[in-house]
Amino acid sequence: MDILRNNHTTTMDNSNLINDETDDFANDKDIIESRKIQEAFIKMLKDSIETVAAAFNAKKSSHKNLKHFLLHKSVNTPFVHESYEGKWRNREFYFCIFRYETSVHVGRVNNTGSDYYFAGVFDLAKTFPHTIAQPETFALKIEDLVTKADVDFEHAKKFSRKFHVVTKDRQALDILFYNKDLDRIAAYPSAEFELNEAQCYFRPGRKPVSAEEAEAFIALSKTLLEII
Repeated sequence: MDILRNNHTTTMDNSNLINDETDDFANDKDIIESRKIQEAFIKMLKDSIETVAAAFNAKKSSHKNLKHFLLHKSVNTPFVHESYEGKWRNREFYFCIFRYETSVHVGRVNNTGSDYYFAGVFDLAKTFPHTIAQPETFALKIEDLVTKADVDFEHAKKFSRKFHVVTKDRQALDILFYNKDLDRIAAYPSAEFELNEAQCYFRPGRKPVSAEEAEAFIALSKTLLEII
């Protein structure tokens, strides 16, 4: 997963300002600048979450176990930071912000950091064969020359060009997707989604939370909820 390693190791619980009278680093310019960067990040994270929650009139909820989704399981030890339940056009769905931590060894230095990502889940009206859709890449195209696993849809050529789709049952998936406007999803070429029986797991891409990613998540959520 692509990670912007900004060393965001302090969570929102540690955002309280320190009393200058007891702070040994109150006059340290580097520490002051570091704290400003951290405070700006915390505000951005909070604002981004509030933007998504407001778009779906969502409320905080308990966390869901997402380990049965391979797209989520493939992330190394994701930690769910916050969970919400909202609604779009009478369809309920769950979304969360999960933290993914990284550790990079450079010589004798161990550089650690973390960033936050959006992911959503909603129930499906019908049971789908296990299916994963990811952005089409050169590597996946080469792999498909051997596996022939990529599923294309005659009625959704834009979608088929943008996404690499693998499923346990091609025929069943083709029938379930028949007449669905999948080409609308092509507007989000970085998106990933997984259909696992009667649920859909999705995320807008592999970029960390930002104001732009919040808007992308909102748009993708509405599109998938309207189509699938």
